[in-house]
Amino acid sequence: MKEPSRFYSSLGLLLVLNVLVKPLWIFGIDRPVQNLSGTGPYGTYFSLFGFSFVLGFLLDWGLTQYMNRQLAADAAVFKKATGHFLLLKLFLVLLYAAIVFAVAALSGVRALNLLTLLILVQAMSSLFLFARAIITSLQWFRADAWFSVLDKILMILVCGSFLLLPVLGSITIEKFLLSQLTCTALALLAAFIYLRRKGFVFSFAEKGWFNIRLFKEVLPYGLIVLLMSAHYRLDGFLLERIHPNGAHEAGIYAGAYRLLDAGNMAGYLVASFLLPFIAKQRDRKEWVNEAVLNSRHLLMLFALTAAIIAIVLAPWLQTLLYHDRNPHAIQVMQYCIPALIGYSLVQVYGTVLTAAGHIRSFCFIVLGALVINILLNIVWIPVYGALGCCYAALVSQASAAMAVFALARSQTGVHTDFRSLLIYILTGAMLFCFLYFGDPVISNKPLLLAAGCLLVLVLAFVTKLTSANKWKQLFLNNK
Repeated sequence: MKEPSRFYSSLGLLLVLNVLVKPLWIFGIDRPVQNLSGTGPYGTYFSLFGFSFVLGFLLDWGLTQYMNRQLAADAAVFKKATGHFLLLKLFLVLLYAAIVFAVAALSGVRALNLLTLLILVQAMSSLFLFARAIITSLQWFRADAWFSVLDKILMILVCGSFLLLPVLGSITIEKFLLSQLTCTALALLAAFIYLRRKGFVFSFAEKGWFNIRLFKEVLPYGLIVLLMSAHYRLDGFLLERIHPNGAHEAGIYAGAYRLLDAGNMAGYLVASFLLPFIAKQRDRKEWVNEAVLNSRHLLMLFALTAAIIAIVLAPWLQTLLYHDRNPHAIQVMQYCIPALIGYSLVQVYGTVLTAAGHIRSFCFIVLGALVINILLNIVWIPVYGALGCCYAALVSQASAAMAVFALARSQTGVHTDFRSLLIYILTGAMLFCFLYFGDPVISNKPLLLAAGCLLVLVLAFVTKLTSANKWKQLFLNNK
């Protein structure tokens, strides 16, 4: 049971570190930057960020996911080609920059200074994820848990200095991006140093590695990166371009999307561990089923809790985070966060399909969801603004979640545990009632939130959705 123990203990460390660090980054740094720069300028940045993120598939073409899966499954063979992977990655960075500038020129984008910084940040982040993928593929999960927060810790220190020390001057979007670029570069350097000290070298021993066969194998991974990036981020760019008051609406949407993005980070982190674990342990069905179900329980309870808190307490959250009670912004928050439920299911079962080799089917599902999302955004953005993006995300994410869940069940035979689906509904209903009726009575909202989260934990144990024995591996030493 060493492998499951190491997986769960490292996953626990990963989640604990990110729970401690990421909220501080999002609410202590990113949110103040928006408040200081203003809704309009930040909306422009948010739109360009989404634009550069969607085209980010050009930085990778699925190479990182492919390498992560193959290294985990057969490290001895694929280690011989890692140097070629790195060279290809650097070539893709140059290709990405050229195409982004070309598309931006055709789209009439004028803020080229911001776009240049965003291109550099995206390129550096992609290289950092590439290095982390090697670390997780070699099952060094505990080290990756620390690397997952290293760049954010550095950015908190740098950006926090601008916010807290007036002598350095006020922070701007440009300084914000320069800080991200510098800190991500330092984190990348640290990752390469770690790999070198562990004896890993980028090998060029395998000759003639890149050929048509490899291109065909990697292409589906590139497509899934493109499709999922577009599905997650294209709406902000469409909002800024289509709506008459696009920059302002994009700024409002960015405020709510920040919370959704923070919540979705949990799903991404779990998936980043789940993929190499399933690829390596694919013959041990019991271990895989347990890991998938535990991951689903964790993410679904988290997503339900976040969605219901946003629905009931959005006015308080809006005032706390952005110092206003804009009714439109409150509504956007209430309809934006529930999409996290669909996101979470797609993260879990999309990872299962990818690890099992059914990535082409997964591509078709995400493509269908993307088409639905774009069409609904085109129709609803002119009418509802940022709310239209929320409505479109709810519909498209729910469609993708149901499809990927059904496909994973039929193609891989992973356990469904329908009883747990009923427990999710029961837990969500009880939490909603508790917060809805407790909101007018309990003026101390942090206390109300803590009590609501405690209720979810109690229900998880009472219904035996989880148990102390099942998760005790979280606290074991990774020996």
